[in-house]
Parts: sequence; C-alpha cells; structure tokens
Amino acid sequence: MRRPLIALTLLVCALLSFASPSFAAIVELDAPATTATSVASTIVEVGVTAGPTGAPNGFTVEWMLASVFDQLGDWPVDPANPNLHSATFLGTPTLNTVDGTRTFLLAPLGSATVQLGDLFDETGFLAATTVEEMLSGMEYVFRVRADGDAALSPGGTGLYGSSPYSPTDRCTTKPHNDLEDCVHSQGYWKGHGSRWPVSSLKLGTIIYTKTQLLAIMNQPARGNGLVSLSHQLIAAKLNVLSGAVPGATITNAIATADAMIGSRIIPPIGAGYIAPSVTSNLNDVLESFNSDERAHNCLTPTAVKSSSWGALKAMYR
Repeated sequence: MRRPLIALTLLVCALLSFASPSFAAIVELDAPATTATSVASTIVEVGVTAGPTGAPNGFTVEWMLASVFDQLGDWPVDPANPNLHSATFLGTPTLNTVDGTRTFLLAPLGSATVQLGDLFDETGFLAATTVEEMLSGMEYVFRVRADGDAALSPGGTGLYGSSPYSPTDRCTTKPHNDLEDCVHSQGYWKGHGSRWPVSSLKLGTIIYTKTQLLAIMNQPARGNGLVSLSHQLIAAKLNVLSGAVPGATITNAIATADAMIGSRIIPPIGAGYIAPSVTSNLNDVLESFNSDERAHNCLTPTAVKSSSWGALKAMYR
C-alpha cells in the first residue's frame, strides 16, 4: 500500500509544481489581424480581429509616422522612443461604441474598433504616450499584439504570453487646408483659443466664458457623456460661427444636444453627468460634422450681412 501512496504523492507534487505560478507563461497567443482606415484629418480607425486564441487580456496598438519608420528601417526597440506611440486596450469603452465595440477583451476571432486620434474621451485603455489627435495629411504605420496575462504581472506569473505583433499596416490621414475649410476638430479648437470667433457660448441653458469653455475642453470625459458631448458641441458651434453651413441634420443635432444638457453644469465648472450610452449616438453625429473635411459648404463671415451674422451668433450665445 505504501508504494502506490508514495507514487501518487509524487505525481500530485509534480502536477502542482508544473502548475506553479513561478513558471513562465506556457501559451503564446496568436497575433491579431488589423485594418487601418482614415476617417478624418486627425483620426485613423483601426479594426482589430483576434486570432484563434483570442485576446482575453486586451491588446496593444503601436503607431508612428511612416517617414520616421522608413528612416529607421523598422520599429524602435526602445519602447520609450519619443517617435513611438502606444496604447493598451484592456477594459470597457464608453465613447466609440456605435460600431458595436463593447469590450477590448476579445474572444477567439472576436473584433473591436479603436479610433486613434480620438482617445482623449475614451475609457478602457492605458496610454504610454500622448492621446492627442493625429497630424493631418500624414502617413502612419500601425501594428498590434494580443497581450498575455504574463505581460500584466511584473513577475511574469501568467499562463499566457503576449502574441507577436501583427504585420505593419499603413494609413494616411485626410488632408486639411485651413484656407479652404472652415470646419475643425475639437482638438484644434482646444489648442487654438486665439482663433475662436466668440468669447462665450451657451451650452444647454448656461452661458460659459471662453476661459470656462477651454477648461471644459481640457477635461477628460472619464465615462461622463455630458463632458464628451460638450466637447463636440463646443466644436460644432465654433465651426458654424466660423462659417460652416451645418444643414438640417446638424442643426437638429445641436438643438438636441442643448436640450439634453439643459441646466446641467459641465465639469470641471460643475458636477453634471449624463450616461455615455445616452449621448453616444448624438456625440458621433456631431463628431462626424466636426471632422468631415469638405463634405459641407463654408461661408466667409465677413461676406455675410451684419444683421444675419449677428442673428447667427445670437443662436449660440
């Protein structure tokens, strides 16, 4: 009886030893596939499709200017290289969810879409570099990997290792000419306060000063739909006041956004809140207008009769 017991004990110890967290990751995840599409002068939409092993711990996207990549001849070895941009998507998005992306933790052959250049108000990711908008009319290179849980623990105690990176993909952002197009993104207006056509705007029922509006523009949404909607609403109103002809759809969207905001005071000026699921569709409509290069008409404000221009400004103040 003793010999079978000893054999069984040795077998159990061996199995426990094999499963010990001290062992390195034992399964390498399959590399995801990617598609990159320019959707604006400052945004590239990257579709990520997981391999047969999925991306159960999320994925990391790296991107950089193609000109620098071609000069280097390959991706930088040093992750701290200032030319390299990266973001790890490992949680739940609340901003760009209209396309069906509800999580960045992918099942086998599961997919998600991220918008690089439009991450300022997004949730569910960690950025090793800036999350600001991309440069217009520039070619970028992209690659993605599925992250293993070993990569998430400094001791490397997980069961899954990160996948190899996908093949390098390329995409060029749409060009933008300030002399020909009167529409600009929220990032542009956030960084060009000197070019605002007004010094105050009404959002909902509240009038905010330019200083307050810039504070709102610099406030990350952090899952607050009121903040992300306000960012696009401010940009849309500034675009209209700069001469963009909005059309019925955008005019209605602006009015609907104002009605939705109502008397709520927007952070960081106040503590108002709207669930992002309520604002997401409207947010996308306004963002499409703010980044829709040359798909609209532009007027030169100085060419409009003063009475008409004054009436237009009164709508947004």
